[in-house]
Amino acid sequence: MAPMQYRIQVVAPGFERAIQEIDAHGEGEVKVIVQLRPQAGGDKAYPPLSADPEVNYVFGVYASKLGDWEKAKTYWTKVFDLLPDHVPAMVSISEALLIENKATEAAEYLDRAAKIDPSYWKAQALLAQVSFHTGSAAEAVEHAERAIELGHGEAASVSPLLARALVAEATEVLSAYVKDHPADVAAKKQLEGLNAPAGLHGVEPLNADFGDRNAAAMFARPAPRVRESRWLPAEVDESVPPVEPGSACNLEEVVQKAGQRIQEFVKNVERFTATESLVHETINKSGAVSGTEKRRYNYMVTIEEIRPEIFGVEEYRSSSSPADAPGGIITRGLPALVLIFHPFNLGTFSMKCEGLANFNGKPAWQIYFRQRADKPNRIRSYKIGENGPSHPVALKGRAWFVADSYQIIGLQTDLIEALPDLRLTVDHAAVEYGPVHFSSRGVDMWLPQTAELYCDLRGKRLHRRLSFTDYLLFAVDDKEKISLPKTSP
Repeated sequence: MAPMQYRIQVVAPGFERAIQEIDAHGEGEVKVIVQLRPQAGGDKAYPPLSADPEVNYVFGVYASKLGDWEKAKTYWTKVFDLLPDHVPAMVSISEALLIENKATEAAEYLDRAAKIDPSYWKAQALLAQVSFHTGSAAEAVEHAERAIELGHGEAASVSPLLARALVAEATEVLSAYVKDHPADVAAKKQLEGLNAPAGLHGVEPLNADFGDRNAAAMFARPAPRVRESRWLPAEVDESVPPVEPGSACNLEEVVQKAGQRIQEFVKNVERFTATESLVHETINKSGAVSGTEKRRYNYMVTIEEIRPEIFGVEEYRSSSSPADAPGGIITRGLPALVLIFHPFNLGTFSMKCEGLANFNGKPAWQIYFRQRADKPNRIRSYKIGENGPSHPVALKGRAWFVADSYQIIGLQTDLIEALPDLRLTVDHAAVEYGPVHFSSRGVDMWLPQTAELYCDLRGKRLHRRLSFTDYLLFAVDDKEKISLPKTSP
């Protein structure tokens, strides 16, 4: 949590509401003890409806944990009056309806929730339950797999439901086969051996599937990211590349020398051009490539310090219209990623030197970094539409610097957390750098050679591979004077 003043409010049945101020500016954990006083008279269990939809939502979760689903629905209905598209409330009230065996009404809420936020795993989990309850085993499998894919470990409790749905689906398929091929004795024995459920109807309520978990944790926000091996590489925190045992690593020295290289890069690059080749793949929900597009651009980058310690990075392509871009998405910002290690930005990241690794056959210092919550994010952002606001993205990642020259050779980044407002659950970048010699300036610079980008934005998945060739560096002398044209004699 960010270091600041907080106000904690505690509401408990039979006690007066307690409010306490705490100072969380220090480091480490903050222990808070709140004294509650017994309440005399009045409604001892529930606070009044609020004008804030989020407060009503939490009060509804509180009532549901007490088993009072009617009171919970009262709070959640008020949420809809104030904020009609509140997805967690839709999912919560659908759970209450399922407990009342009102699957049709629950499905209406869930379908709407899934359309508004396709990345909300809880909606997919409940849709799986509804499908299973109504006898659609194949749909139950599809929704359950999507829930586990979106929720990752948080949605592990959906697995038993997925298993039952898979068995039911297998039973349906095999039953149809045996009906058409009654002479197949082996298939009959296989069908008999399936441990199929007694029936798809009359299953236990959803709460039994997901256990007594904390509802607030389940509903509070979409899962932090999608991680599904069929189309995504491992996240930086899921897979740590090996380093040489006992390799001494001085973080301060590595970062200081790497920072010098980044400063040289910014100083040398007034402008450079390249040919950018792009392969764009659309990924379907099963993790397979469903479409491929290719583009080739003339590409130019300018980097300059527009204000003290603030860089402006501009990118231009021979065609930069969103209409021409595959999927309507333009990729920008790759050159700016190296600025994480510029001395101006070092203080905004926490860093750790993990040791000496091998990157593409070269010994390289391996550095882990993570955006600090108390510092502004100036490296990466998303923008919807030409005039839409920018949404900063907090990054974590890993970089590799050649051991003897401290030039950057590789960089990977991931989201620290999802952006629910954009329905952005994946933003993974992997860039490899190599030396480029510019004879006109007599300089060698390590520039992007290839890059791979993975994104799940608004329920759409994409994978992009980019390569850069034909680099050309040029400068414009700002001291050059332009004379007036000579007058004709």
